Amino acid sequence: MTLRVATIGSGLIARMAHVPGYQKAGAEVVATVDIVEARAKKLAEDFHIESAYTNYHDMLARSDIDAVSICVPNHLHKEITIAALKAGKHVLCEKPMATTVDEAKAMLDASKESDKILMIGFNNRFRSDVQRLKKFIDRGQLGDIYYAKAGYVRRRGTPFGWFTVKQESGGGPVIDIGVHAIDLTRYLMGNPRPVTVMASTYKKFGHYDLMDTTAWCSSDVIDGLRTGEEFDVEDLAAALIRFDNGATMTVDVSWAANLEKRDNLYASLYGDKAGAQLSPDLTIFGEQDGMLTDSKVNTVNKNTHEEEIKHFLSCIEKGETLISTPQHGLEIQQILNAIYDSARTGKSVDLPLLQ
Repeated sequence: MTLRVATIGSGLIARMAHVPGYQKAGAEVVATVDIVEARAKKLAEDFHIESAYTNYHDMLARSDIDAVSICVPNHLHKEITIAALKAGKHVLCEKPMATTVDEAKAMLDASKESDKILMIGFNNRFRSDVQRLKKFIDRGQLGDIYYAKAGYVRRRGTPFGWFTVKQESGGGPVIDIGVHAIDLTRYLMGNPRPVTVMASTYKKFGHYDLMDTTAWCSSDVIDGLRTGEEFDVEDLAAALIRFDNGATMTVDVSWAANLEKRDNLYASLYGDKAGAQLSPDLTIFGEQDGMLTDSKVNTVNKNTHEEEIKHFLSCIEKGETLISTPQHGLEIQQILNAIYDSARTGKSVDLPLLQ
């Protein structure tokens, strides 16, 4: 049976990742929703989607749709995800799970009450090098991973649009791109439960206009719905995260910083048998015959969104075990919000057990 799916949100992430990902995986994209009617109709026209809606409730009322992707600004994730689960749809929700822990917890509870899958869109878990390293780790080749360094840093890479409006995004680079570094590194560490966070955030640049940089814009700016000049979030952050197994992770993240020019997601893991890094190449740091060894591992690059969507569909069709669970999403949300809380108060933040 061919699964029939829809996207709620017809903007850039739906156009660039979700719709082509579903179509390449063999699912039938039968509907798309957007409050901007022209945007929904254009996506439907370009990808031969039969229906375009401006009200997601109208689409969710259809009994012939099996699953939906939530591709809207972060502050709308909770409301739409819960509505979709209650309507009997499987849900793939873009990262971050939500903007607050309470929202994420409500989404988790709704997923438990339904018999449907809620998957959080942590697509970097599906990188080829991450999956290869995960196999090494699961075989015990790194031993006990007790420390990790993670980050996603840009010299200049601030987006325009709702991403820089805290009420809609929940924050700046921490919740936009830092979420990727934190999640994939914690995933490789075995998803230990976070217990304490200490962090600082900085707003030094805001928007900028430089000759050698090209800012990218969300669909609301492209469609002329806002100027993109509002900016009330951070542009750099640093954090220390401690886990219940005694392991520690340090994180740094920036949209704008005076460092070497790069747009780089990195992770380094320190185990008592070996260490590993993902960037610039997957490398294992160990020892053999009384000598230190650096072993580069070849991997084949794959489209992470396509791999993520294939996994989502396999979980629906074949009962495959979900890699990216709503519990993981909730715990990542705790970390993200604790970074902001710690930065605001100047104190460490203790995280309760949430299930």
